[in-house]
Amino acid sequence: MNEPVPQYYWDSCVFIAYLNDERTAYGQYVDHIGQFLDEAKAGQCKIYCSTITLAEVTRQRLAKSQVGSFNEFLADFRSAIIPVDPDPNIMIVAGHLRGMEYTKSTGTRTLATPDAIHLATALALIETYRVPIDALHTFDRGTNSNNVPIIGYETWCEKCDQDETVKRLIKLRREQPQHPAPKLGV
Repeated sequence: MNEPVPQYYWDSCVFIAYLNDERTAYGQYVDHIGQFLDEAKAGQCKIYCSTITLAEVTRQRLAKSQVGSFNEFLADFRSAIIPVDPDPNIMIVAGHLRGMEYTKSTGTRTLATPDAIHLATALALIETYRVPIDALHTFDRGTNSNNVPIIGYETWCEKCDQDETVKRLIKLRREQPQHPAPKLGV
């Protein structure tokens, strides 16, 4: 019997970091992303993203990239990267998450609409489509922003941590794209 392959959800910033080869900002994570992509092409893992990524990964955001467009990049990875459309149920959950009051001792923040859609899509994959997402990969730690970060989301939930949707989201593993068995550099 075949063992299930790891499955990941990617935030748009992961694609941007890889396509722009942003090693100054993300170091070895760029290599890890490449390894995940190679494994996805080989059927050794699956990568999901929201179709909102198509609107977030613009030509201007890929100024340092060698690819023509994000669409061309996705075409090269046909079944390795699985885009998920934000259906009305996902959008309802995204709106619910945006409507929460996010606070901690240092102040108040809002959850950005794209981040809410990414988080709601990851939850829908798990709960509606029964996709066992191993982790949501992102670099979003909320630095230089007035928005709630994806990594560290739970630290902004002082007033909303009893909400059932927020509880489920807090349980979702959200981390930088660090491969569990990185290839050694040669």
